[in-house]
Amino acid sequence: MFFSLLPKKSLAIWIAMLGITAGSFSYSLGVTIAANMPKGADNRIHLSLAHWDNGGSTETDLVKEVCRKFEEKNPEIAVDVQIISSYETQFSNFMASKNVPDVFCVPDGNFGQWVKTGVMLDLQDYYDNTTVIDKEHIAGSALQRYRYNGKTMGSGDLYCMPKDITPYVMYYNKDLFDQYGVPYPSATEIMTPQEALEMWCKFGYDLGTVGIYHSSNKYGQLKLSDDHIYGVAKIYPESLIWSNGADYLSESRTEVLIDSPEFIEAYNYIVDATMTYAVAPTSLVLSSTSEKTLFLNGDAACYIEGRSVTTDLRKKADFNWDIAPIPAFPTNQHCNGWSGSVGYAVYKNCAHPDEAFKLAEYFTSKEGQMIMAEAGFTAPLYNDEQTTEEFYAIEEGKMPANTGEFIRAAQYQRPGLWQYLPSVRWKTTFDEDTGAMFTADPSARATPEQFLPEEKERILNIIRSDFPELFEEDGE
Repeated sequence: MFFSLLPKKSLAIWIAMLGITAGSFSYSLGVTIAANMPKGADNRIHLSLAHWDNGGSTETDLVKEVCRKFEEKNPEIAVDVQIISSYETQFSNFMASKNVPDVFCVPDGNFGQWVKTGVMLDLQDYYDNTTVIDKEHIAGSALQRYRYNGKTMGSGDLYCMPKDITPYVMYYNKDLFDQYGVPYPSATEIMTPQEALEMWCKFGYDLGTVGIYHSSNKYGQLKLSDDHIYGVAKIYPESLIWSNGADYLSESRTEVLIDSPEFIEAYNYIVDATMTYAVAPTSLVLSSTSEKTLFLNGDAACYIEGRSVTTDLRKKADFNWDIAPIPAFPTNQHCNGWSGSVGYAVYKNCAHPDEAFKLAEYFTSKEGQMIMAEAGFTAPLYNDEQTTEEFYAIEEGKMPANTGEFIRAAQYQRPGLWQYLPSVRWKTTFDEDTGAMFTADPSARATPEQFLPEEKERILNIIRSDFPELFEEDGE
């Protein structure tokens, strides 16, 4: 699946043998990109655009469609699209070799690492002077995640134009709810964690019957019986932690906050839901299947995931389904999850920066947004009345019926934890270590009260090691 770039000399020979020439919409998989392309034989300005293939053919086809529309509006510009496998790995090689395309896809999880390399053009002046973007109604978090002030992300100048935002919602299988006589969750009211637990516990057993597990079912362990249905395919900690008024790190990223009472309360809930009530699968279960597979197979009644899965569900689900808000604590209930995003950056040494920004800008424009929203892959970045009405119109008659939850979630949800710092080593370490709270043997299992205060120092030491500049003002 992963492969290395050919040596430069060999690659040049290979390309020459194939007779590849620059032209509008040339697609390739994992090959070196010809950046900063001058005017071609057709006297058009050729821009190279690189994009990942992680979203599958649905996303890549949409990227090509948006570029076609852009060319129609800008006939003096040709866009040479490159779809690249193993994008994050390959793009690191491009940056190291200074072989960077004019415009390139930046997943928000990679933004922090890549912006520090200096390959991105500062787009703040372009954004300040744009007449294409509706600044009043664009989702603030879509822009915030692509800002950098030289030290931390989330503030400072803008380095990417957001292509999309993928709000997370709770998908639910209406047929399973009907089968078990469980009322549907509200389309607008956000359930408390306790209300959600009581709902998730109604698929095959009562809340009071937990405690006896069988290990002979098809997923291995922690199901009450072979026909037990998981209430939810996975519980994401962020929705509970943030909505409970807690956080992982301080705003300055110099303090670790995982030992607060509110943080501990959120993890106690997740441990109970998983290890006592078995409403969510364990990591052992998810090592042999996926949350989406559990949901599509009817083995989970609910599934927390982003808007981008909608297209897949419309094609593959053989049951009726809809969406509802993700359950959350009442303290900050609208902050009930995170949203994903991809942006477009312009290469700092691009030969045609004005035209390159124009392409990135088009993806963010309302016209570009509606092309992608119509395919079901994203929700539009804007919440003005006209865009909302258009979004409802293209969604009419399709699942899910509750289109409005995508719009609400996109306005309130935060970027994921990978946006806290340019390196995610602190996060991956924490995720791995949390397994101590989910050990199958209760006598060997650490409680959140035991684990989180001890883990705090370990995470702080990683941040100190990886980002000493954050602590310089403290004289350290």
